[in-house]
Parts: sequence; C-alpha cells; structure tokens
Amino acid sequence: MGEVFRERTERANGDEELLSVTIGNGVIRQADSDKRNIASEDKSNYKIVHVGDVPYNSMRMWQGAVGNSEYNGIVSPAYTVLVPEAETNGKFFMELFKKESSLKIFQRWSQGLTSDTWNLKYPVLSTIEFFIPTIEEQNQIALFFERIDHLITLHQRKCIYTIKIINFIKHKSFH
Repeated sequence: MGEVFRERTERANGDEELLSVTIGNGVIRQADSDKRNIASEDKSNYKIVHVGDVPYNSMRMWQGAVGNSEYNGIVSPAYTVLVPEAETNGKFFMELFKKESSLKIFQRWSQGLTSDTWNLKYPVLSTIEFFIPTIEEQNQIALFFERIDHLITLHQRKCIYTIKIINFIKHKSFH
C-alpha cells in the first residue's frame, strides 16, 4: 500500500470543519452526524483532510471505518489520513478496503491485545500488499460503484415516496 498511498501528517489550524469516518457512510461532516461531539476544545493536534483523501479510523479499519473524503476538514488524531499517489483512485480503494476479504487482512495486521485495542497505523498498512489494477480499471470500477450507489438512492427515494402516497391515500379514505 505504501506505493499507492502516503500518509498526510499536517496538523490543524483550529478553524477547519470537523469530519468523522463512519463504517456505514464513510467520511461525513461531524455536524451532519447524530453522534454527540466529543472532540477536544484544542484541535491543534487534529489531522488535515483534503477532498480525495482516504482517512480511516486506525482502531476500526478492520471493521471498515474508512472513506473517500468529499470534504476538506480535520479528523481526530486517532485517525490515519491516506493521500492517493498518482495512478491511484481513492474511491476504488475505499470500496476495496470495505470488502470482507480486505477487512480480514486488516484484522490480521492490526496490533493490540484485544479487539478493543487493535489498531492499524500507516507504517504497518503501508507494508500490506494487494493486487492493484491499472488506473483505468480502478476508474471504471469506482464509476460502477458510484452508479450503483446512485441507483440505490433513487430506489430508496422511490420507496419512501410510494409509502407516503399509500399513507396519504389510507388517511384520506378514513375521513
């Protein structure tokens, strides 16, 4: 992995937007999270994230707490921020990193006595080897998953809209 990602170690100025890395939704704005903000007041040790970076929760990488950032901001010092090198599509790797086979590799390489303390820091992650397709293939695979996500979102909206119509009709028929 060290050939396709380098670690971003820049620290915060203090006025950047706070981001979170979630298992289900990847990188989100902390303000959009329903979780309580437990960030320290002093954010000078927090790590900078740029659009396109791939931050991950070092203690939860084995569970898929990774995402391709669509935002500039900062993350907890407990996170690792990966910067894709040239010929590297971060969206492709986010999908690869969430695969069950990858999660098992990350679990095996995580260090710590119990699952509560396992962590996967960049020096170890950088030594893990994956088969890496060409950038053209990475781009096609990433685009495929982006389109699938979009299609799923459209179908979810359609279901919600249909349920609202059915509830409206039921409500009207009783009055």
